Amino acid sequence: MSEDEKIIHFPTDRIVRRNDKIETVDPKAAEKLRDQQTKQFVETAVDDISMNLLKQLYDLAVKTDKASFTKDLAIIVDLIRGLIYRDFGMKHPSQQLSDKMVSLNILKDGTQTAKINYSLILEKIKDTKPLSKDFKNELKDLNDQAGLFEGDSLDD
Repeated sequence: MSEDEKIIHFPTDRIVRRNDKIETVDPKAAEKLRDQQTKQFVETAVDDISMNLLKQLYDLAVKTDKASFTKDLAIIVDLIRGLIYRDFGMKHPSQQLSDKMVSLNILKDGTQTAKINYSLILEKIKDTKPLSKDFKNELKDLNDQAGLFEGDSLDD
């Protein structure tokens, strides 16, 4: 047996050539890619959650074909989107809505409760125009006479 026959050669298709150049990644490009991947993940998760929610509401016989249902569901889905984006440290407009409307209270046992204050974002009902003087007087007269009602006499 010769010396060459005793050598077992490493398979050449398994050899990985290392590049001596160290590639640097642009931090802005890496951040952009990370944000893009996070957005894709969040959107996929929100799609799944909203489809499951829609199915459950449909199973509960909620009228899902109404325009008001679509509006309400859109708000819910966008708030869920904001919740998940916040968990990843990313901004979403619905977070401002939550931050403005919801106040947290910590109970003695350490649990949190949330209070929603809709008046902070809803339009205030404008005062109506005052009643005309004639109409006010007529209402006053009617109110003044309210106790003077006399029923028909049964004696006649």
